[in-house]
Amino acid sequence: MRDFIKPKEYFDIFIAEENDRVEKFEDKIKSGTLKKDRVLPVKGKLLLIKLGIIIAKYSRGDSIAELKNEFESLIDLFIEVWDVESYDDNLKFASLAYLFDINDVSKNKIKMKLSQSPNYDYIMDFILFGNEGSFASKSIAFPYEYSKLMKAIESKEIDLFLEYISEWYSKHKDNSWYNSHKSSVNIYYGYWCFEAAAVAKRMNINCEAIKNKKYFPYDLAFG
Repeated sequence: MRDFIKPKEYFDIFIAEENDRVEKFEDKIKSGTLKKDRVLPVKGKLLLIKLGIIIAKYSRGDSIAELKNEFESLIDLFIEVWDVESYDDNLKFASLAYLFDINDVSKNKIKMKLSQSPNYDYIMDFILFGNEGSFASKSIAFPYEYSKLMKAIESKEIDLFLEYISEWYSKHKDNSWYNSHKSSVNIYYGYWCFEAAAVAKRMNINCEAIKNKKYFPYDLAFG
């Protein structure tokens, strides 16, 4: 177990329920009965469910090698149907792509998709490509949530980085997943600051203080 809120049994149930939803959506797509204008939205929903399952499996403690394979299997569907409107979702996908060591060809495809968003910014590009990224400007799309992470990248100050992780959950009160562990239905799949792990891996910020930091998926960054 990696999660600190729910027991393994919760994730077993959550994953089983979500797999049932995947089966239903895939059956709808394969049946050919969907109206043409509903195919892409249904595929988009299917992609989000599968991504949530991967995160829930990480929370449960599943093998990272297995999760990498599942993530890689989503990339073609991501390119086809991903909705680039949500910055947080875009950042999450970019971070997981780097943390799972996705090859450069796939990372470039992911960048091309994410670049369709007007909010594709320095942080996202840095996570995917480090100092070889294409951003000359270090401006970021959402300073309230991410300015401290940007400052940590610039200054390489570990204390700033640790502060960002500590404040991460409270600064995302407007997100749909916030307090999801309190829901009466099973919608919680874990709280993980994947972008912090991606930046830590990119910059080799590895210290004892970070190892057991709440919300920080340490073994995704450093094994």
